[in-house]
Amino acid sequence: MTTPPEGFLFGVAAPPTPVERLLLLADQYVQHNDMLDRLLRAHPPSEPNAHAACAQRLASATRIALKAVTDGRLFRSPDLSNAVVRLEQLAFLSSASADQQLPMARSLTAVAPEAAMGCANTLAYEIRRRGGGRQQATGRSTP
Repeated sequence: MTTPPEGFLFGVAAPPTPVERLLLLADQYVQHNDMLDRLLRAHPPSEPNAHAACAQRLASATRIALKAVTDGRLFRSPDLSNAVVRLEQLAFLSSASADQQLPMARSLTAVAPEAAMGCANTLAYEIRRRGGGRQQATGRSTP
């Protein structure tokens, strides 16, 4: 019988850590913006609200990531507070982009990938700075 890989219990992967969740969120924003770029170049023009459902899912994913960060109960620092505010802004902008025409929707999420990566970097730095190391940053123990 084989032993399941570390992090798997009964074949189920461990949920992503807050840092991992933010990195995944950045990737989702990149994919969303790429899709918006394709829709903007489409001939004939696509439906004006073809992006709305995806934008709402991104807003929801951003709120989930924000909750994961705030549930971590890290002590407040100015940088971490700024990251939390930035995530709140991303959730708002993503939700607002669902109600906009494509060019405006694209501009509302333009900086989201970089912002999510910046928040992940800030969170990882704060965890390391407070002595949490790799285990707390990733949710897994160091070998």
